[in-house]
Amino acid sequence: LAVVEAVPSRMARQLEQGEIDLFFHTSVGAPPGLHRRVLFHERYVLAGRAGHPRLKRRPTLAQFCALEHVVVSLGGGGFAGPTDEALAGKSLARRVVLSVPHFLFMMSVLASTDMVAMLPERLARGAPGLRVVEAPLEVAGYEMAMLWHERRHRDPAHKWLREQIAASL
Repeated sequence: LAVVEAVPSRMARQLEQGEIDLFFHTSVGAPPGLHRRVLFHERYVLAGRAGHPRLKRRPTLAQFCALEHVVVSLGGGGFAGPTDEALAGKSLARRVVLSVPHFLFMMSVLASTDMVAMLPERLARGAPGLRVVEAPLEVAGYEMAMLWHERRHRDPAHKWLREQIAASL
């Protein structure tokens, strides 16, 4: 079993050519024509370092916007995401001060600074060194799906692997 970095723009081609067997991606934005199985529904929570002075309780919307936020930008360098869309609907904006390419890099930044982030709940809950609180606004969550090409759909070993992954969640 090899785990490789996901490159969404190459996903369909890699699956079609047999370079990869399974791809994990949000349902939204997944290429059409692939088989998919939704693995779980995810929601966002607000996280920062344990002992963060502004996360002793749920912040107000104004306090939330004033905090220094970190975002994940898979393509690199983006400073907006679903939270910013939710805030824009209320004619508000937050202070995004850092953009990182991966959630794992973000975790070390959060644990060692006073920056905060909206994280998938599964990632944030139980993370050492982090405090998790409910955000003061509702941010659209997402479905995480397992995707595969037709060429592997009936393969018994592939079917077994898909079932093992689904059962482990």
